[in-house]
Amino acid sequence: MPTTLDLAHLLSSTSHEDFSGRRALSDVSLSVIKARRIVVVSGAGISCSSGIPDFRSPQGLYSLVKAKYPDQVVSGKELFSSSLFLNPSTSSIFYTFIAELSLQCQAAQPTKTHHFIARLETKGKLLRSYTQNVDGLERRLGLESGGRGKGLKKKETKNVELHGDLGRVRCVVCWKDYETREEWVKMFRDGDAPDCPTCQDRCEERISRNARLTPIGTLRPSIVLYDEPHPLGDDIGQLQTYDMSRSPDLLLIMGTSLKVHGLKRLVKEFAKVVHGRNGKVIFINQTAPSKEWQGIIDVHIQGETDKWVQKVEEEWKKIRPGDWEMQMNLDGEVV
Repeated sequence: MPTTLDLAHLLSSTSHEDFSGRRALSDVSLSVIKARRIVVVSGAGISCSSGIPDFRSPQGLYSLVKAKYPDQVVSGKELFSSSLFLNPSTSSIFYTFIAELSLQCQAAQPTKTHHFIARLETKGKLLRSYTQNVDGLERRLGLESGGRGKGLKKKETKNVELHGDLGRVRCVVCWKDYETREEWVKMFRDGDAPDCPTCQDRCEERISRNARLTPIGTLRPSIVLYDEPHPLGDDIGQLQTYDMSRSPDLLLIMGTSLKVHGLKRLVKEFAKVVHGRNGKVIFINQTAPSKEWQGIIDVHIQGETDKWVQKVEEEWKKIRPGDWEMQMNLDGEVV
């Protein structure tokens, strides 16, 4: 099994018995400092301190949905299932839930972990970031995330949104993609889906020349649900293949439980390439990895990602202060 380091305990301990653990923690930081081509894979855990409420607490999003639809029983997994669209009542629940999530994401702020990923990019260390999150917090920090009608680019795209983009909507008929509008979010919050403007324009144009009417699709959030393909799935596959050919030397997995099949495959393929270059696979998460990850994950940092990245940056500044002086010159401010 991977070596497990209890982050909170080691950060607070001065005991001689914990010396080897503290040394191992510093060795992980050193791996980040020395790495030149880092791949980051992240999940919901890196956004916990952003202000986005969790799903299950009394003030969580599930509770808000249940209050609006007391007669409906929908599990958390079902809220992200494509089968929701087979039933008008469950699709209304989905729209309400996603609207609440969208509003919370708009009000949220990027975390220390998001800033850390962005710094890896400004320092020329980030090969690519792959995230399961749909909150768009990486975009806020200037990490080019592609999509939005422009596809994904091998060199320009720095962050790949594996589960889509909550800031966009798309038509279920013509697949036209739009930036989310405030009035549409309000309709979603009421459980309704807006009509697609492109379909409407096409239908009106056909009416003007007495042609047969075409269907008008509705808009849905442009996120990827269970059991449905990613609209940019082929592009993501090509980026992953390209990134593996660029010899990544460190894989950081942060804030994800590694339960989704597609993500597990992506991590295992990157880990194989990283190990081929004698690099490390580091897993930073509150919960431990399962036995499935034996021989794949080298070190498990058990704790909050924000606290770990703060530790890494503190040691980075001590070991290579010149890296941070250059950051001041480039940005014109102290980070």
